Amino acid sequence: MLSLSRTRSRGFTLIELLVVIAIIAILIGLLLPAVQKVREAAARMSCSNKLKQLGLALHNYHDANGKLPPGVQEKVFPRPNPAGNTTNFIDGTSWITFILPQIEQDNLYKLYDFTQGYNTTTNTAVALNVIPTLYCPSGPDAKSRLDPNGNVLNAVSTHYYGLMGPGGASNPTTITIGGTAFNYTVGNPGTNGAFSTHGMLSQYKDQTGSVTTGRVVKFTDVTDGLTNTLMLGERSVNYQPGSTTNDYRSWTRGQAGGAGACKNVTNPINSTWYNGSNNFNDISMGSNHSGGCNFALGDGSVRFVRQSIDLTVYMASSSMNSGEIAPLN
Repeated sequence: MLSLSRTRSRGFTLIELLVVIAIIAILIGLLLPAVQKVREAAARMSCSNKLKQLGLALHNYHDANGKLPPGVQEKVFPRPNPAGNTTNFIDGTSWITFILPQIEQDNLYKLYDFTQGYNTTTNTAVALNVIPTLYCPSGPDAKSRLDPNGNVLNAVSTHYYGLMGPGGASNPTTITIGGTAFNYTVGNPGTNGAFSTHGMLSQYKDQTGSVTTGRVVKFTDVTDGLTNTLMLGERSVNYQPGSTTNDYRSWTRGQAGGAGACKNVTNPINSTWYNGSNNFNDISMGSNHSGGCNFALGDGSVRFVRQSIDLTVYMASSSMNSGEIAPLN
């Protein structure tokens, strides 16, 4: 008589199951940092590419116009200016608006009315548009940092800013490199509307009597060399921890008190936020990338500059024509 043997299946014991779970948890713990590093490297590369696009757009604008656009306009005539008009100054727009055709946004450019200020109903409608090229993937969402001013309420900002040059709380602002003192002219020092006059993208006025009246920059004016001069900087940080002060403004804003799309190089990278009072144009460049942020130089190349860079070297690198020898290392 044949006997049928029964095979008894053996399951996991509780201890074995716990060991498997522990091994899986360890593997996940090891894998997550690697995934995060890869993701951040990709975001940083994307950010660099966007700055590269903006740098090339500025070069294309220069090729077409023989000069760079103003960084931020303050007190300018309408364009075109009505015949005989000499007093109707408006708060103008930023360098970003001028290069819209060069970043494939010609339709928005055609909607912008240069006979009006940036904060009119017509031009605010342009400022509500999100242009992907203006935002770092590691930074806050474009619509999470909206202009708080009533006349341009809900206008989106930018993560990339023109550099007006070395700034400071005095005129002139002085730094010393290798025993040599360098002086920088600063308009309205120590106020929200402070502006340096040594950067590739700075303030411009039609109104007479200012050190930036009629100021335009050509590449031939950059006597320190395009490869040595910072032109654009990244500012894609979140709010200062514990603060809700909004320091983002419309990307179309020129200089109306503070500048919307340009900053001075005054403070170390990732160090200084808006105090709600008098330092709006001097807040730091910075990012959510680890240890620094991206910059575009005058030749269109892009470099990651560490926040540990010597402040005097950093400031000098944003000056286009003062003769400093201060390589970005």
